[in-house]
Amino acid sequence: MNTARPIPMPLTTGAEACTASDAFFLDQYPSGSSEVLAATALCRRCPLVRLCLIWALDNPALTYDGIWGATTPAQRRELRLGLVRRLGREGTARTLRAEYRKSMADLPRMPGAA
Repeated sequence: MNTARPIPMPLTTGAEACTASDAFFLDQYPSGSSEVLAATALCRRCPLVRLCLIWALDNPALTYDGIWGATTPAQRRELRLGLVRRLGREGTARTLRAEYRKSMADLPRMPGAA
């Protein structure tokens, strides 16, 4: 049984496109639609895209809707299912946590940060 706490949501500055637009939550997410393509393109430009995707994969109950980490709900379900099939639930949880830590370490430091 996985007793690890969920991965924390990445801290945003408020300048990210997703914090200033409702374009990331659509009525439907058809692959290739102009709305989905526009939202995922904006998302891919964000320095937090990898952290956001890892967070979304670890928190499916909170990300059943919306574009998170430049993925649609169906894409995330498929990614989660593939991870669990290959790694099992515990292995998936360990892998997501390791990738989250690595991605956090790879983020550029903010000026004046300790």
